[in-house]
Amino acid sequence: MGEDDGRFFLSQMIEVMGYMQGKGVVHRDLKLENILVDDNMNLKVADFGFATYKKINKLNSYRGTMTYMAPEIKEGKTYDGKQIDMFSTGVILFIIVQGIFPFKEAKKDEYFYNLILNGKLDQYWQKTGGQNLSPEFKDLILKMFSYDGTKRPTVEELKNHPWMQMKMDIKASRAGLIEALHEKRSQKTADSSTRDSADASMRGPPMLELVREVPENFENFKFNDMTDYDIDYAPGVVYEELNNFNETYYEKKLNIELNSEKRWIKIHQEGTEELLPLKVKVKFFDVTEKPEAEDDEVIPRYRMRMVKQLGDLAQWYDILDNMKKTVFLK
Repeated sequence: MGEDDGRFFLSQMIEVMGYMQGKGVVHRDLKLENILVDDNMNLKVADFGFATYKKINKLNSYRGTMTYMAPEIKEGKTYDGKQIDMFSTGVILFIIVQGIFPFKEAKKDEYFYNLILNGKLDQYWQKTGGQNLSPEFKDLILKMFSYDGTKRPTVEELKNHPWMQMKMDIKASRAGLIEALHEKRSQKTADSSTRDSADASMRGPPMLELVREVPENFENFKFNDMTDYDIDYAPGVVYEELNNFNETYYEKKLNIELNSEKRWIKIHQEGTEELLPLKVKVKFFDVTEKPEAEDDEVIPRYRMRMVKQLGDLAQWYDILDNMKKTVFLK
């Protein structure tokens, strides 16, 4: 969405965090899914299930969502709730500006976060497509991603940072976002109609034999925002569109293998001089919600989980990003 829209978002989040902290409350699960906007792009934060007001500067409970979680939580350290909310806000801001996650998770051994920790910033910005971002934005976001929570900006420091002091036309940003929202809704309606038509006119079967029952410990599986998707179309559509992506957008570099017996789709890429070998398995789980009443319509839903078994993480995320821009993940 770009830096202007990111600044518009952050200006509202500054007010939200300032208000929460003024009341002695920290959220501990800030993420895109918990950010709501009305038709005028006014922002509201939802889901205070992990929020607390007790000893907010000396917390130790494991709370949050993997891809938004500050490193001190992952490492089991005592943490300051205000600092971990700032880290999560940084992740949200990065996604709004760049359209992708800044890293899979904030761990020392995670490829992208490790680049930040080791000061390989040119390489990091190249890998994440951020070469042309402003120096002010880069400075701010890296401070928000600091491994040491005490080095992250406070709400007041965030407000006074040079990036936030840059000229911003709030009315124009709001109008542009509202227009984009209307276009997105129209496109979603069109996509829904196309999807219904696609389900009805697929060349092959829906391949529901690929769908697995949810295991008893399914709730213990962490939802990976990068590679897990809840979908309302059949696995057969995914299979066809994987092939469509491979043939139309990826020069047939992938092998798409279907194994109905083992209930997975495998995405496989042979190693070349330019590309490392890659193997990803796509699995489907039935997460259809039970209807409240017997005569209510049942809408099938599946959780598609894409598990990388071999290959370079950055290379896989690049392919995944292209899928998001072209076929079934868009």
